[in-house]
Parts: sequence; C-alpha cells; structure tokens
Amino acid sequence: MNFKDLFEDVYNQPPSSSVIQKNAESRVGNESFQDSWSQESASTSLIGPQEEYILQKYIRPIYGKQHLNTSQIGTHPDFLSLQGTNDLIRHYSCTMFMDIKGSTRLSLLYDLDDVFRFKNAVIQTCVEVVRSFDGYVHRLMGDAVMSFFGSKGKSTEDSIADAVNCAATLKILLEQGIKPWMESHGFDAKDFGFRVGIDFGKEKDVLWGSFGYSSVGEVSATGLSVDMASKLQSRASKNSTMLGQGLLDHVFWPDYYSKLKQRAVSGNLQNEPVVVPNITTAEGQPLNYRMKELNFEHFIEVSALPRQSRALVNNNIRHNPDIDFECFVIEDGIKNKYISASRYLDKHLGLTFEIKASTRTRLQFPLMVQLVKTNFGPDVPDLEDGKEQIKSPQYLTVSREKFSHITPPYVKIEETESTSYRGLHTMKCEVYDKNNDLVFRDWIGVMIK
Repeated sequence: MNFKDLFEDVYNQPPSSSVIQKNAESRVGNESFQDSWSQESASTSLIGPQEEYILQKYIRPIYGKQHLNTSQIGTHPDFLSLQGTNDLIRHYSCTMFMDIKGSTRLSLLYDLDDVFRFKNAVIQTCVEVVRSFDGYVHRLMGDAVMSFFGSKGKSTEDSIADAVNCAATLKILLEQGIKPWMESHGFDAKDFGFRVGIDFGKEKDVLWGSFGYSSVGEVSATGLSVDMASKLQSRASKNSTMLGQGLLDHVFWPDYYSKLKQRAVSGNLQNEPVVVPNITTAEGQPLNYRMKELNFEHFIEVSALPRQSRALVNNNIRHNPDIDFECFVIEDGIKNKYISASRYLDKHLGLTFEIKASTRTRLQFPLMVQLVKTNFGPDVPDLEDGKEQIKSPQYLTVSREKFSHITPPYVKIEETESTSYRGLHTMKCEVYDKNNDLVFRDWIGVMIK
C-alpha cells in the first residue's frame, strides 16, 4: 500500500459539492443491496464516483469491515431522537480528539489557496480514517477533529480497538503518506504532525443529551472521559497518542504497548504519569487521572496494516511475500479468520494459528517455525504475565504428493490455542531456512473480552 499515493488521491479529488451530489445519487441506487454487500466485493463496489470514500476503500477491508460508513458530521445516529428534547440517555463512549500541529505557520510561508487545499485534504483524511473504523465525526474545530467510537450494537471493547487502530493508522498515513507528499510538493514538513487523545467512559459515567436550543444546538456527550480526551490531546507530543485512565483500565491495556510521557525539566527528563493540571475531586483531593502514551513502535507489531508498511516502522518485523501467518477462530461452530488486534473475542473460543509457505519460490527448505506466546493482564498467572512462552519448533518440509508425485503449491502447519484471559495477547512467528537464516517474523495480537 502506497500511502503517499493515497493522500495524493484525496488531495486531487473533486470539490465537495460535486462529490455530495454524486454520493447522493449513488446511495439511492445502491440502497437495496447494501445489506448483502460482502467484504470480498469491497474492492470493486467502492470504485466509481464515490471520491469521498477513497480511504475507506483501502482501509476497511484490511480490518474486515464491510459496507461504507456514510455517517454525516454532527449527531451520533444512535441519539438522533434526543435532538431538541430534554431527554437524556446514559451510554458508554470512546472519545477521540485529534488536532494538526504545525499547520498555522504554513499560512506565513505559502499561498493561501495552496494552504487551504492542503489543510482540507488533511482534514478529509482524518475524517475518512475515523469513518473507516466505524467512528462518528462529531465536530470540526479549525485544525481539530472530535469523534466518538462505539454504538448501541458494538461492544465497549471493540469501540476501544477501533479508536486505537484509527490512531495508529493516522500516524502511519502521516509518516508514510502526508509528510513525503509535503516534501515532494515543496511544503516544509518538519514541524507538521498530529496529536491525539483517546479516553473511554462507561455507561454510568457518560450522559448524552441536547445542548443549546432547538435551532442553535447539538446532541453531544458529557462526562469526565469526554472532557479528558481533549486534555489528553493537549498533553500529547507531536505525532503521538495519549490514552486515558478510563481506556487503560477497562481493557487492561498492556504496559508493553504504552509508555509514560516524559518532559524536559531543567535539562532532565521527568515522567508525567497524570493529566496536568491535576484537577481536584469534590473532597479537595488531587484526581491523579492517569495517562500513558501509545507505544506506536510496539503496537505496530500486532497492527493489521500491511506488513511491508509496518516493517518500515519496526525492523523486528520481517516481511517475506512467500510466507503467510494467519489466525482463525471458531465462533458458533464456524471457522472465521481473525484479523490481528481488530476486535475483541469472547473467552473460551478455539484458535488456530496457521503458517503457510509457498513451495514455488527460492525459499531454502526445510523451514523451522518458532512460535512464541505472550499473555498480558491481571488475570494471567504471575509466572506467565508478560513472559514469552516458547513453543516446540515445527518444520515445513516439501514432499511430492503420494500418487500424483506433484509438489503442492504450498505447505503449512497449525498451532491450536484458546481465548482465556481478558486483554491483549500475542503470538509471534519466526521462520528460519535450512541455513538457519531468519526469513520471516511477525506477530498476531488477540484481543479478549
């Protein structure tokens, strides 16, 4: 996937007014078969006049998401009934604030028409990435975007998975798409970046209602986590994502995939474990609301984004086009592909990890496969928590079919596991050729409710 070309497509799309008209016509024509639209058809069904959905066309199939997210800016569709009423609804929310850092100076350096077109393409990119992960864009505020993740039909855990994957995708789009595009088009990219804050609030802690008046108002959410998301964004360093206490605690987010924010004080680095300013409770005690920075370099190990792109971020990932590593889960008696770290699974489900290697390549067989399991979280026994559990080596060998004497196109091995502990857990796969040279390494992250 060439992220620079993707951003170029967004930048060059027609003005929004013509897109709106085309999309309206398209929605009318496609409404009858939307419900039966499959993931396999996404690559073709999204092609056509729907320029607004360029990024969704590429991102949603990667994460196993079907259909288009055509939600409009403003009121979350689950709460449209609250508009202009005094009704209130308690419902969880995963809130994300994102702002563009370093864009103000562009107006001092370049033609204003060029600056507008570029900044609009960046905002459009953010909007489409949010919608690619089933998010709802609530508000555009200058160079900032406020979004909600989750709905009445989605689990609390999956809303968090969507938000974190959204933030990771925004960062890789920035680093491998937007900034290279800027440099090739004469824009100074060194100070440009995103800052993201994400937090989660449970149903009892988030209240949805209609603010303002019927003609001058909006339906929005209020609660500590909603307010903290914006403060987390303000505490984020350039090109980083801050995760709030509500999110960290709800899904037992592993320390390996997060880190303490550090700031320089008198030439020394100091940890910043809580949101500042540190507000006080009703009893006058400091809230000490914890926050951690998403460890992007570690999280990219389990991201579902293309392996080639992830390997540019973390050189521990070793891509080989002739080797594939996948996970399958048995749900309701059906074997489904589980896309790494894309959604949370129920406990007590059967998993199968599958490693396949093409025999019609220059791979030096036999191949040794080394699998390593790591569990994280408070439910995991102390002796296992965060510790690598090395499986017995397995081997991929090539032999001719018994009767036809034809070499099969690929060989594979499988390893079975099950979902046992709440949190994010991993299986690492390393493949060595007959000369003991490493030819492949990747991870699959399994999220469990």
